[in-house]
Amino acid sequence: MDSLSHVDALVHAAELARTGSASEQLWLLGGVALSLVAAGIVALAAARGRNRDH
Repeated sequence: MDSLSHVDALVHAAELARTGSASEQLWLLGGVALSLVAAGIVALAAARGRNRDH
């Protein structure tokens, strides 16, 4: 391996360390999506409960 490809490998490893692996990013994206869906369900339930009170 020449020194340039070695440097490229180190840069790539540093980028992965900074951003996380693709699977980690997917897990985080899924967690954010799940949180938004849960917040929407809670908001809908609160709005329905509020409509019954009036």
